Amino acid sequence: MPLSTTLQVRFNECDGLGHVNNAVYYNYMETARIELFQMLDPEMDLKDWKLIVASTSCEYKAQASFAQWLKVTTEVERIGKSSFTVLHRISDLKTDEDIAVGRAVLVHYSYHEQKSLPLTPEMKRSLQSIALPQ
Repeated sequence: MPLSTTLQVRFNECDGLGHVNNAVYYNYMETARIELFQMLDPEMDLKDWKLIVASTSCEYKAQASFAQWLKVTTEVERIGKSSFTVLHRISDLKTDEDIAVGRAVLVHYSYHEQKSLPLTPEMKRSLQSIALPQ
């Protein structure tokens, strides 16, 4: 079952053309990942943070505008040895129309050692609970 976050578009997120600026969608996806971070590390201790973003992408399907309510779903698309890919679908809350689809590759990472680490069995179990059906 995917994680789900709702957001309302704020005025300052819109550009001169009257729609949400393309860069803002990355903020929406980042906000939606907070619940995922809590699943993987309930402490959320920034002194012992366990993840790093390796890449992000976003495909724009439709426009969003000021005061519109959006839903961002978060699912795991792929689980590897030390990394995983998250799929975010951003849609209109009322109509469920797709507005954007984004991905982020996250790596289990030790900032103290400056290297990637294998995902723990607990992390893998948590990720599998929100994984897309294969």
